[in-house]
Amino acid sequence: MRIGLLGTVRTINPAVRPELHAGLPVGTELSAWPSRVGVFPATPVEQAMQAVGHLEAGLSAADAGVDAVVIDSVADYGFAALQAALAIPVVGSGEAGLAAAARHGRFAIVTVWPRSLNFGPQSLLQLYGLEQQCLGIRNVADEAVLDSLAGSDGYLGRVNRADGSIMSQILTAIDDAITQGAEAVMLGCTCMSPMAAKVAVATRVPVINPLFEGVKKAVALAESRAGNGADRPVTTDRADLVRRMVDAIAGEVDENCPVCVVAAEM
Repeated sequence: MRIGLLGTVRTINPAVRPELHAGLPVGTELSAWPSRVGVFPATPVEQAMQAVGHLEAGLSAADAGVDAVVIDSVADYGFAALQAALAIPVVGSGEAGLAAAARHGRFAIVTVWPRSLNFGPQSLLQLYGLEQQCLGIRNVADEAVLDSLAGSDGYLGRVNRADGSIMSQILTAIDDAITQGAEAVMLGCTCMSPMAAKVAVATRVPVINPLFEGVKKAVALAESRAGNGADRPVTTDRADLVRRMVDAIAGEVDENCPVCVVAAEM
């Protein structure tokens, strides 16, 4: 079973998102399909640009023969367009993670990002009608972290290593959410996937890793689709036009989008 992760950067580590493999069926292969749109999604404008980048990555993954694709971002960049363009299953980590959290009752979202980036999960809560069930988004970082993302000593490197101070802030935020009545907590970014197991061990309510939920759902959908005949992997006649649009900006300097760069230092 081949699952393409859209937005994940290829890395010198041969295993893509190695923390996920223990919970997946034997033989599941995860492959990285980066967005070639290197803009940081700081506002809805850049978020829309990332939607095009993820669409183009999904078209490439489907052409390469993956069985399903997962958007490696809680913001689910390009979800609707990907579903319209591909014949294979398309899963959003945000969609799958929120659904898993909601099954436990009232839940909270805890994220390593500042409040300025909350528009992504907030839009999904509205889309799926979960605003009342969610007890809020708890941010463990201030805006200053956006100025020091890259490098082994940058904020993303610290998140990836589950730095002690960051872990402490996350656990404090989770305890506060539980005090307020949360019956589950969803991690608010797929970049938190490497620390998900450590957080879960230290927490007394279910901790939802949205990326794992997305991959698990993609595997199930791909398995149910197998044997029903091979559809064309791409169903849109706009694929070449999308690629030309992305080609126009693909050479710009990468702004270290957190959706993309975390895997590069695993």
